[in-house]
Amino acid sequence: MFLRASGACSTALFLLATLPACVECPRLPGLSVNACAQVERLALPATLPPSVGNAKADDRNALLLGFQVFFDARFSSNQDVRCATCHLPERDFHDAKPTSTGLATVDRNSPSTLHAAWQRWQTWDGKADSLWSQPLGAFENPKEMNYTRLEIAHQIAASHRARYENAFGPLPPLDDGARFPSKGKPGEESWDRMAAADQLEVNRVVANVGKALEAYMRKAVHGTGRIDKYVQGDTSALTKEEEKGLVVFFKAGCDACHSGPTFTDDAFHALGVPPAPGMGPDRGRAAALEQLAQSPFSVDGPFHDGPKLAPTPAPTAADEGAFHTPTLRNVTRTGPWGHNGIFPTLASVLDFHQKGGEGKVSPKLKKVDLTTDERAALVAFMAALEVDDPPQPWNNWPDR
Repeated sequence: MFLRASGACSTALFLLATLPACVECPRLPGLSVNACAQVERLALPATLPPSVGNAKADDRNALLLGFQVFFDARFSSNQDVRCATCHLPERDFHDAKPTSTGLATVDRNSPSTLHAAWQRWQTWDGKADSLWSQPLGAFENPKEMNYTRLEIAHQIAASHRARYENAFGPLPPLDDGARFPSKGKPGEESWDRMAAADQLEVNRVVANVGKALEAYMRKAVHGTGRIDKYVQGDTSALTKEEEKGLVVFFKAGCDACHSGPTFTDDAFHALGVPPAPGMGPDRGRAAALEQLAQSPFSVDGPFHDGPKLAPTPAPTAADEGAFHTPTLRNVTRTGPWGHNGIFPTLASVLDFHQKGGEGKVSPKLKKVDLTTDERAALVAFMAALEVDDPPQPWNNWPDR
């Protein structure tokens, strides 16, 4: 335990915050009572959280389908781009590029999928409000896979019918070309002239593909790391320098956004990150909420399993230029950093945060002065946030 009540102050943990003079943090002297309590909550839970809206999230048949689709380049218009193009198992399900490249170079850095099962919101701007809906935007993005939902359904029928039907039941009669054209998505004539009931059936197939992909991504998650062992009582898991960095982490206020076992508040903040060279301003969360409100694959839509959740909120001024707080687990192995990959080193990330960002930023980001030794300790601590790989066979390509 990190917290220790002394003398007559042996009280319940919920009272500790009201008795700071009675409480010590013996393993991490200098930490506040609140920070000491937060350290105790940093260990990753032994089980994943429930899925948001996916009844097949832990179904083995769905898992096997998702495992195949994640690595299948036939779900792209040039037959050469797959989910793994931007989320390579050998690079911690990241691509190590400033901004990713599918059929063209996209505008954002590709987050690792290793921690996605713990997140309520997906992508840098949260345009997906569940893990199962996140891949669906990538399929139809012209710069990523440039596929259409009709093509997804037909490809499932041609290449993965048995796996799909084992998990989700019979496919619609996709061989009826008059009802189900070979390609098309909303806004294209081939899709828009379809009967509404047939559009619904295709959308259901596409949603189920997303749910299968989530089932795989819930297996391809990171394990625990040295920080977890330390919190659970193994004092040798961190070096003295890393231990000092943990203290600096809280004293510098990093926990205001990078909190809890996943080191993220799963929220959105504007930090004033400059645009990448040649790029204009990015509206971030504000634009994403506008898009999400139009999506049939949201948590209040027809394909969400279970009770409907609250509908998509309207964007506010605070959402303009706001982006999701990334996890810090594996942070040393997933650069370049920032939503647009403009930070080539962790030192440059720290420089930006220390000065309090640029322009009008979230009140949670404050200017902070750190000594050279404190910065070095903080960077050392980040190395302690590296985690174990997913278990086999989910940590690699299906045929390796």
